[in-house]
Amino acid sequence: MRAERAASVMERWAWAAGLLFVVALLLEAGVSAVIPINQDDSATKIATELAAHRQRVLFVAYCSTVYAPMFVIWLWKLHELLSNDARRPRLGTLVLAGGVLFVSLHAVSDIGIMGMLGAKVAPVAAREDQTLSYTLYLLTFALDSVGDVFGSLFAVAAGMLIFQRGVLPRWLGWTAVAFGAFFFVQGFGLGGVISTFGLVTDLIGWLLFLVFVTASSAIMLARREPAAEPGATRAAPVAGPV
Repeated sequence: MRAERAASVMERWAWAAGLLFVVALLLEAGVSAVIPINQDDSATKIATELAAHRQRVLFVAYCSTVYAPMFVIWLWKLHELLSNDARRPRLGTLVLAGGVLFVSLHAVSDIGIMGMLGAKVAPVAAREDQTLSYTLYLLTFALDSVGDVFGSLFAVAAGMLIFQRGVLPRWLGWTAVAFGAFFFVQGFGLGGVISTFGLVTDLIGWLLFLVFVTASSAIMLARREPAAEPGATRAAPVAGPV
C-alpha cells in the first residue's frame, strides 16, 4: 500500500513538472521581451543593451535552469504514458529522442550562452568587441530554431500515439501535430534570423506547444486512475486459498 501511494505521489509530481515548466518558460519569455533588442538590430545596439540589462539576461538563464529539468521530467512521464506498448516502440523512441534534443539545444542557448553573456561577456563586448555579443545573441536564435526542428519529431510522434492509444483527448493529438508542423517550417527561417516568417511560425508553434503541455499535465493530474487502452479489460482477481 505504501509503495502504491509513493508511486502515485511521484506520478503526480512528474505531471506537475509540466506546469512548472510552463510557468518558468513564461517568466523567461516575459523578461526576454523587456530587453529592447531583436535579430534585426545593429551589433552596437545589441551589445549595448545586453550590457545595460545584464541582470535581466542572467534572470533568463536562471528561469531556463528551472524549465529545462522540469521538461525532461514531464517528457519522461509523457513517454511512459504513450509508449507502454511493445507493438509501437519506434514512435515512442521519437517522442523521447526528439524531446531530449529539443530541450538540450534550448538549454545550451538559454542557460549556457545567455548566462555567459549576462555574467561576463556582455559588459566586456560592449567596450571592446561588439560583434561578440551580436554573434552570440544571434546564435541563441539559431540553436533554438534547430532545437524546434527536432521538437517537431517529438510533437508529431506524440500526436500519432495519442490517436492510436486514446490515452489523451484527440484534440491534444491534433494540437501536437499542428505545433510540430510549425516547429518544422520555422527552420527555413531559422526562427527569424533568415526571415521574419520563421519567427512568426515559431511563435504560433510555441503557443500551441504550451497549450499541449498545460492541458496534458492538468488532465493527468485530475485523473485518479491510469488511463486504460481502448478494448483493455481488467484482469480477474486471483482466488486465494480456501
